[in-house]
Amino acid sequence: MIKPSIAFICGNGDTLYRFRLEIIKRFLEKDYAVYALAPEIPDDFLAELQSLGVIFKKINFKRKTVNIFDTFFSILYLTKELKTLNPNIVFSYTHKAVVVGSICAFLAGRLRSFSLITGTGHIFDNSTIVERLKRFLGILGFKLALRANEKIFFQNPDDLRLFCNLKMVPENKTFLVNGSGVDLDKFFVRPIPEQPIFLCMSRLIKSKGLIEFAEASRIVKKHFPSARFLLHGFPDNHNDSIDEEEIISSWKEKYGVEYLGFSNDPVSDISKCSVYVLLSYNEGTPRSVLEAMSLGRPIITTDVPGCRETVKNGKNGYLVPHKNSYEAAQAMMRLMDPLLRQSMARSSREYCEEKFDVHIVNRKIFSEMKI
Repeated sequence: MIKPSIAFICGNGDTLYRFRLEIIKRFLEKDYAVYALAPEIPDDFLAELQSLGVIFKKINFKRKTVNIFDTFFSILYLTKELKTLNPNIVFSYTHKAVVVGSICAFLAGRLRSFSLITGTGHIFDNSTIVERLKRFLGILGFKLALRANEKIFFQNPDDLRLFCNLKMVPENKTFLVNGSGVDLDKFFVRPIPEQPIFLCMSRLIKSKGLIEFAEASRIVKKHFPSARFLLHGFPDNHNDSIDEEEIISSWKEKYGVEYLGFSNDPVSDISKCSVYVLLSYNEGTPRSVLEAMSLGRPIITTDVPGCRETVKNGKNGYLVPHKNSYEAAQAMMRLMDPLLRQSMARSSREYCEEKFDVHIVNRKIFSEMKI
């Protein structure tokens, strides 16, 4: 008997392991053949996925270009690949992968197609002529592609409303889930260090709020010299990238921020902090924040789509305006109180159990996919 199969399509293969591992495992448990299609993936993540039985296919796909010719050839290539694999289901996420993957699923034989919108990123920026062109092409691409989907999953209500208001997707095809969820068994509560240690984990780009995190750290350091400020990150080729060498060479002296590079073990690294900070400009729902909540950490994040879903302001952390390092610093200084940190830590774990359990999130996705 031939196994049913699913093809995951994304623009960055490391997210298959870091963010989609539990849903992949669930498909494997249901005896699906699982294909993972991406342009690249780190060797260690690939080895882990292959050990589970996932079949990885490297695809010709440039995730950060709107070049029409590149996109056309990506569609031709991926359509041919999907015709060969002939999966029962195509599940796409990340912007360009959603557009290209959905179109290719239709062209390959009207395969069952689902998409997950993991945030808006920079596609809806509207300041320059280039940004307006990208916005126009992005909206047009979504309108064409998402028509072929049975269901489109959103990680926060703001993004869902935006896509509906811009008529990129029929509302009756949408479904709201609580982010990617988090494995509460893997990310269980760890003791909080007594020392005030503030941590951010992020790609090294400005829109993750790293400049504001650094500036807030400098303000707090003046008042509380014993406080520590840690940054785990990795470079990303992006239009608002921050040079890693600049962070290494100057941020410790300039801001008091200790740069620790890429985190291979988020459980251990988040456990070393007493407060988790993400001052992003927008998110789907930030996975690193969910992991910190599950481990039992107070959260300081921005009052923007995606991020605001993770914090009950004043209960398990603080919401601050984005691009406002002063307000972020004020929230940090309020959390110099160790008793408040402990109280908010407990609330973070409770909120995570209530809303962001990955198994609950995945069950809702499977139910909507009628699996």
